[in-house]
Amino acid sequence: MSRRNLVLVVVAAVAAIVVGVAALVLRPDDSGSPESATSSSIAPTSTSTTALVGSPGAAGVGDPYFPELGNGGYDVISYDLELVWDADAGRLSGSTTIVAEATQDLSRFNLDLSGLEVLEVLVRRQPATFVREGRELVVTPATAIAEGSSFTTEIRYEGRPEPIRIGTDLFGSGWQIDGREAYVASEPAGAATFFPVNDHPTDKATYSFNVTAPADQVVAANGMLVGEPVAGPDGTLTWTYETDDQMASYLVQVAIGDFELWNAGGPDLVYVRHALHRSFAEQAKVTLERTGEMIEVLSDVFGPYPFDVYGVVAVDEPLGFALETQTLTLIGSDVVANGRASDDLLVHELAHQWVGNAVSPATWRDIWLNEGFATYAEWIFLERTGGPTAAESARRYHRLGQDVIDDPPGEPGSEELFAPSVYLRGGMTLQALRETIGDDAFFTLLRRWVSDNEDKTASTEDLVKLAEQISGKDLDQLFNDWLYAKGAPSLG
Repeated sequence: MSRRNLVLVVVAAVAAIVVGVAALVLRPDDSGSPESATSSSIAPTSTSTTALVGSPGAAGVGDPYFPELGNGGYDVISYDLELVWDADAGRLSGSTTIVAEATQDLSRFNLDLSGLEVLEVLVRRQPATFVREGRELVVTPATAIAEGSSFTTEIRYEGRPEPIRIGTDLFGSGWQIDGREAYVASEPAGAATFFPVNDHPTDKATYSFNVTAPADQVVAANGMLVGEPVAGPDGTLTWTYETDDQMASYLVQVAIGDFELWNAGGPDLVYVRHALHRSFAEQAKVTLERTGEMIEVLSDVFGPYPFDVYGVVAVDEPLGFALETQTLTLIGSDVVANGRASDDLLVHELAHQWVGNAVSPATWRDIWLNEGFATYAEWIFLERTGGPTAAESARRYHRLGQDVIDDPPGEPGSEELFAPSVYLRGGMTLQALRETIGDDAFFTLLRRWVSDNEDKTASTEDLVKLAEQISGKDLDQLFNDWLYAKGAPSLG
């Protein structure tokens, strides 16, 4: 807010009945010093200001597989989610506060939101108009927002969240309801099923969660639990979690159920805690007993663990998959039941905390950077804990999987993000690279990949460039053969 001080000085002249008036106007200039002017008469002045008009932010970021995902015109700094879960009705009431910075003069902007009824939108605490266009929530603030300005948007909404089908037929993406319990599996674009969001990995942000649920349920979420849950007058508890690290929206986790929160200790500087469904909590503790060891091995491979906390949330559902939601991997009862036979899967999801979470894919076409690296981490863990070498693991899968590694992992297609080739041939690509550039350059590359790109996104082209820089070799042909050619090359 600016303020102008006006001082009127009246000077009486001694002459017939003539009064001279002089006006002294003080106004701030760029330096904050007053500028004065005097005149024998007050001349009318006119000022004109040009109202900022701006232009609409884009309705998508132009991802090659999902061009409608995400939005342009702003960069989100933080999300504050306040969620109230009505377990008996399966309904969610929410209030999301978004702090963002405009990257252009912005007349309106979009958020991704699927289903759910929007009740109110405020921008800079002023009512904003909004319309729904499919999964797009189009917001028009009362006044345009200047490029470089920060602004706060508050959205109130409610409804019954429904998963959406996008990127895979393995599961519906988004908020999952299991009786009175709930959890989240959002890859690639399900975050929009339970809060308004710029739903693409290129716009990472920090998050805080205030989740109210029935007192007989426990809430787990990304990051650290802040204090004890607060009892409400209506038989509820409100749980608060915060994460100070940048996070892509598809990695958000909120799980509500009959959980035991278990502090499992862990290596130095990493707090290991799990949320385990009480129906199998003791069995889960056995399945997860090597978590600390896994963190230590992978920290030697990729560099220091990138967050302060890690653990899993184990839900009472045989999911058939696991998901690396940031600092709190989602697993199901089937993983728990497999005991130590689940070590490979648990290493895989843990590795994603470095590759996929700390360093996220620039586009969904780059999904092999997540899954190929995490698969190779499984093989490295075996190599370093008395099992077969990574080379032996890669060749074994190469022999067994000719029919599933035929498709190029660097271009899986929008409906095959989790195709077997993305995992297995993606891992083989790294083994071929290791054999080409040697161990010293290869393991330098793995650590540099994380340290150079932490809290950001990176692409396949970025990996090729860094590998060539470190090794001094031309690697275009190797990457083209392994990532983009039909049929997997030989590993020799």
